[in-house]
Amino acid sequence: MINSIEIKEENSLLKHSKIRVIQGNNSDLPNQINSACWSGLKSFSEKEKSTTRKTLFIRRNKNGTRDLSVFDSIFVDYLKKEKMYLFKAINKPKVLLDAPSKVHLMSSKREKLDAVKLVEDKGL
Repeated sequence: MINSIEIKEENSLLKHSKIRVIQGNNSDLPNQINSACWSGLKSFSEKEKSTTRKTLFIRRNKNGTRDLSVFDSIFVDYLKKEKMYLFKAINKPKVLLDAPSKVHLMSSKREKLDAVKLVEDKGL
């Protein structure tokens, strides 16, 4: 049985967990240190510009499956012409191909954190 203290602790952890989520459909999956990825979403404030953040990269494949990659990333540059924010992996990404998850950009924070845990537990 889950008591109210455990629920409050879990909700507090969920509220304070900051992750960057990037979705790249049919794009390269970050799988090495210094792998680059980009997003149309800023995902940081100016004072957090150089902040390292745990990143969940979601690649939705044409066949409907999802490949997931989890790594720490930092902001590198803003590509004005493409209107994209460029990030790079600063540690070796953990990768899970054909993940048993339908997580996407609009998923709840809980679903995104569950996807991160899935990759960290089962990823290569």
